[in-house]
Amino acid sequence: MIAEQRDRLAATVARYHWYHTLELAEGVVTHGMFDHRPAVGRYMLPEDLSGLRCLDVGTMDGFWAFEMERRGAAEVVAVDLRSVDDLDWPPRWRERVEPTIDETKAERFELARSALSSGVQRIERSVYGLDTDLGRFDLVFCGDLLVHLKDPISALQRVCRVCRGSAIVANPVKRFRFFGRRPVAEFDGIDEFQWWLLSEASLERMMRAAGFVRVQSGGTFELPPAIGGPWRGVRAVLRGYVDEAA
Repeated sequence: MIAEQRDRLAATVARYHWYHTLELAEGVVTHGMFDHRPAVGRYMLPEDLSGLRCLDVGTMDGFWAFEMERRGAAEVVAVDLRSVDDLDWPPRWRERVEPTIDETKAERFELARSALSSGVQRIERSVYGLDTDLGRFDLVFCGDLLVHLKDPISALQRVCRVCRGSAIVANPVKRFRFFGRRPVAEFDGIDEFQWWLLSEASLERMMRAAGFVRVQSGGTFELPPAIGGPWRGVRAVLRGYVDEAA
């Protein structure tokens, strides 16, 4: 990319608030709310996805979709909501959360896709609407979505429905004192932006209840937002399989 093109790209990138940190060209990096690059090895994503059909659920700016494509996936489909009004967030938080980052996500995704010369296909679809009309996928990735859903089990059932191999689910979790590995969860929907704050054990059990016959844990780690603040951003990553022999 010549210097003039890079300067134009950088100027366009600077007009948006970004969710993901993406390197779109040499020296052109989006200033995202989260930078997954240092932690990408914690997400259980296979190094080689050659020949696989992959799905990124709740893609936002497309970091994971583009990463799966970079790892050789034969086809990557990315799904996300059409409108801010379709967000499944608690009603009290709709008036308190700045919607700009969701209002422009389709534009940001297309900007990134074009800059990366990517072949990822973006489809506007809710996780609750996932079905086999999209086909089935060898690998499904669902990152930081369940925390925003009032019905995470139905969402996981839909993920399982379109999965013919395995699904990676990453989600913020809470470590509950005195409960060890018991499947406990905390319900909110009023004071905080999430409906359910899960423990790693409850997330694993939800995946099994949704239809995954085997669930493998990748452990927990911290990924706080780049904007700072008190939240440590503890996440769990699990990989569920639809076939016991996989």
